[in-house]
Amino acid sequence: MSITLELLLSFITTITPLRTDTSADLCDIVDTATGVPLRCEPRSDGAPVYDGDVCCDESSCVAASSSCRGDSYYCYLGEARADGAVSCYFEVPDYCEMFSCPLSFESLPLEEPMCCYEGVCWPHVLGSNDCELDDIYWCWSGQSNPDGTVSCFD
Repeated sequence: MSITLELLLSFITTITPLRTDTSADLCDIVDTATGVPLRCEPRSDGAPVYDGDVCCDESSCVAASSSCRGDSYYCYLGEARADGAVSCYFEVPDYCEMFSCPLSFESLPLEEPMCCYEGVCWPHVLGSNDCELDDIYWCWSGQSNPDGTVSCFD
């Protein structure tokens, strides 16, 4: 084998993922109009790694097993909850790192993903097409306003 071919094969081997199963990634199932994953939840950068298969029915996902009666998917970012359900995540940017946020002098109870368009933000609803993928941000400290909008604070 020539040195060029050996180098090429070596390079391809180093960039090929180690995962060898054929389960589709749950977060690759997206709303065709918005690009937002339908079954994965937005989380801020640094979301926990799950790195496993999940078995999903219409309403929830659990760790995959040989007795999976739903559809099997791969989930890279996510976590298993105490009730056995698994939440899969996709990362979104922190709103206050992308835009200027006012300072808050008190701890605010709201920590959630939100949709923002032209400076107006509202809570993001999982599985809805309420905004496009590039309009979803994470708010670490915010408040719900009477008009249904959300304000995010530093």
